[in-house]
Amino acid sequence: MAIVMLLLFVGGIGLTLGVSDPEQVTLRWLRLGGLIAISLTAVAAVILVLGEYETGVAFWLSSAVLVAVLVGQLLLVQTAKRLPQRLCCFLVYLASTAVIISLFVNGAVQGLVIPEGTWQSWPVEAHLQWLAFIATTLLSAGMLGGFLMAMLLGHAYLTAGNEMTQAPFRRLVILLVIVIAGRVAISLAAGLTPYWSQPDYGGLSRMWDTMMVWARYLVGIVMPAVFTYMIYDCVKRRSNQSATGILYVAGILVILGEGIALALWRATAQVF
Repeated sequence: MAIVMLLLFVGGIGLTLGVSDPEQVTLRWLRLGGLIAISLTAVAAVILVLGEYETGVAFWLSSAVLVAVLVGQLLLVQTAKRLPQRLCCFLVYLASTAVIISLFVNGAVQGLVIPEGTWQSWPVEAHLQWLAFIATTLLSAGMLGGFLMAMLLGHAYLTAGNEMTQAPFRRLVILLVIVIAGRVAISLAAGLTPYWSQPDYGGLSRMWDTMMVWARYLVGIVMPAVFTYMIYDCVKRRSNQSATGILYVAGILVILGEGIALALWRATAQVF
């Protein structure tokens, strides 16, 4: 699970840097995002090696692409070639998702493998459930990396003086709204609805999973959504320090929510 969370952060950082206009943000913020992404990738690689996980050809190919575009982003951010730099960021987003999917396909993430016979028990077609899983991975990465980089951008406003307008901050908050909305839609359709349609599979086990479902939505979606509205209001008022403080709290809640969602995937085989 730790590997998946780290790679989700890497992908979200790539998405956030790609969406942001390099002309409107500081070079230090762009460079910091690239360094954090490379560092998290390195930590994930160490965990993978020490854990002796099973991998396949798809994993190594996607990992090679991920490393290449991460290095490319850091090199290009130092130049005036803004379009290639943004392209590398979007490729980081897609490559990290490909690495995560390859880990699931090969069963490298222990406990998160699709249980045998689950395809027949799901109320939707298997390929639709996989599409929901891929969409969830993309949106989850956007939430994790989005809140992290928005918080760091808020810090950049506190140190950069008049180097930036409010436009890049507003853009990131709008991105957060979009990914939260998409996350809710996919989660309700592919996770919550099939979960409540399942027959009761055990007293305490079902009770615990249901409690985790409530925690997943209240802690990981509802409260971050409320905080995002507050952040947007602060950004409109140019109260960047307040927005940064709220982003701290919202970011922690999103981490908890996405961690619970992964645990629910392991326990129920539903994409929350």
